[in-house]
Amino acid sequence: MSFIENTNNGEAFDYTVGHGSNLANNDIIHGYVTIIKNAGKDNEEVIVKNKHNLLTNGGRDYFIAQCYTNTSAGGVGANFIALSENSSGAAVGHTAVAGEITTNGLARAISSPTHSSGTNSTTLVKTFTASGSFSAVQLSGTFNQLAVGGTLGHEATFASVALVSGDTLQVTWTLTLG
Repeated sequence: MSFIENTNNGEAFDYTVGHGSNLANNDIIHGYVTIIKNAGKDNEEVIVKNKHNLLTNGGRDYFIAQCYTNTSAGGVGANFIALSENSSGAAVGHTAVAGEITTNGLARAISSPTHSSGTNSTTLVKTFTASGSFSAVQLSGTFNQLAVGGTLGHEATFASVALVSGDTLQVTWTLTLG
């Protein structure tokens, strides 16, 4: 197994907030992304492990609506994962993953979300299998629908990885609320 990028996440997320105190937009809702090429195979590569991601402005508004202000029946979580070869990076103002891949096994797909009752963390996992070649997959995001469009909840970049047909890319988002 090889390891491409490491992000140290030893920071503590412990906040005391008094009346009139302000927190930055991403202080309470945050998450990490892990990307593994050919997970479980002899040629497994950890592309990035636990890299902090961005909560977009649209994602923040969507989560607030889902938790507090949505008065209509239900909504779908932002548990669909998208990938891109775009190198422009992640930004809180993004509403889409630039250059989102829509073919050859890497099209947006629903994850397998897990959450343990009583905890504040959720994990979204999806293993994509390439059916074509990609030279530089390096951006991922979560959405609230399968079709292109919808609300971009989280977005993160990672070290560029090339894939050929048959390679897999396991994407794990670990998201914390509170």
